[in-house]
Amino acid sequence: MPNFIFSKVYDSPVKDVFDWHKNILALERITPSWDNILFENRSTQTNNFLQDGKLTLIQEILPFIKLKWVIKHSKYIENESFYDEMLKGPFKSWKHKHVFEELNSASTLIKDEISFSSWINIKKLNEFIVNKIKKSFNYRSMILEHDLKNKIENTNKNYVLMTGATGAIGQSLMSYLNSLGYKIIFLKYSKSSINAPVIEEYVNDSDDILTIKWNPYHKNTLELPKSISKKIKFLINLAGENILGLWTKSKKKKISNSRIQSTRSLYRLAVKSNLNFDCCIHSSAIGFYGSNPGIDIDEGHPTGKGFLALTTNLWEKEQDKFRDLTKRNIHLRIGNVLSYKGGIIGSIKTPFKLGLPGYVGNGENYLNWISLEDILRIIGFSFCNKTIDGPVNAVSPNPIKSKYFFSTVARKFGWNFTLKIPAILPKLFLKELVEELVLVDQSIKPKKLIHAKYEFFNTDLNKALDNILGS
Repeated sequence: MPNFIFSKVYDSPVKDVFDWHKNILALERITPSWDNILFENRSTQTNNFLQDGKLTLIQEILPFIKLKWVIKHSKYIENESFYDEMLKGPFKSWKHKHVFEELNSASTLIKDEISFSSWINIKKLNEFIVNKIKKSFNYRSMILEHDLKNKIENTNKNYVLMTGATGAIGQSLMSYLNSLGYKIIFLKYSKSSINAPVIEEYVNDSDDILTIKWNPYHKNTLELPKSISKKIKFLINLAGENILGLWTKSKKKKISNSRIQSTRSLYRLAVKSNLNFDCCIHSSAIGFYGSNPGIDIDEGHPTGKGFLALTTNLWEKEQDKFRDLTKRNIHLRIGNVLSYKGGIIGSIKTPFKLGLPGYVGNGENYLNWISLEDILRIIGFSFCNKTIDGPVNAVSPNPIKSKYFFSTVARKFGWNFTLKIPAILPKLFLKELVEELVLVDQSIKPKKLIHAKYEFFNTDLNKALDNILGS
């Protein structure tokens, strides 16, 4: 039976390291995106998931080919060890032992031991599986090390109020905030909701993550119960329709309303619930600036022209109303987010995998990117850094010409060429979208983050793509 062993020392007490693994979304947090896993269901008979929890996972290994895993935790010893065993899945057997050893009062060794048996016992296949596991554990250890160093002491059990948690950023952000020690209240959009404050636990017998159904378009304003409203100290507003797709009049209305109307409704909720925040962070976009070829743009640059610039400007004006309710109010102007499941990579990965990598136009326009992991860390950093306020450019300090961006992505998928698509072709059908999203030329600098000494996780595009694609 093949075995895999991974050991790593962390500069944290054993209790802190072990407690981190107790977080509801710990596994979601450390699972790399290239493993392509959906966490479908979890259940437990106690309030300690590591003791007897059962987890159902769906893993997509190829387009339209998905594998189901059912895993159960057992053999739990506080601050020492716990086990995972596959009850159902793609292997004949799969066992994972987690061992925690206290080296001294501020240092802990974690030893992971995995033994598995494939249905087809081929040496090359087993070696391939072990190499994939090793790559995943290298990533996992990097994430865990960061989160342990940045863990907060949430002794007052304060909450983050959050919208948009089902989106590409929101799903990952929930697990990130959970790993740092924040409690979360997720306003979950429900078209049928009349905004009655019905609170649901994300996991039974745990108040770490709570969900409340919310309809920002209903005439009733949701009022949060006083028992939890007084504990809410942070706001993350990520609500908004995906801007990708055919820009019909109806689609553009959804893009606009989903941002402006939901922010307006959220403000009324905050006022009615007497919320007072330490920090509010609203998602915005670099579309605020429009196209500005030939110049560097920082947060002081005025708004540009076009549908996205107009929408983003109106959106931020609604967000400005929160200044009366918070010590700091941040407009996070987000660039092209690099994520396996969404954003620009999610949109192009299928044609690139199929051998059709390419770019539109001459490729000389600058593209501003940011890794998903950096977005998460910027939000956590902004909660704690009191110098961060107002508009903040959430982009890598290294914008890149689009032809180089797409050729770099193409190489990660195994292609040494890119197709140059004349801009006139897509503009015949999608003129406005192509000009504002595909051909827009901006060289944007994250001046405020650099000044605040934020340390980027990814400044090199090659390394960023490796962390996303596992290449």
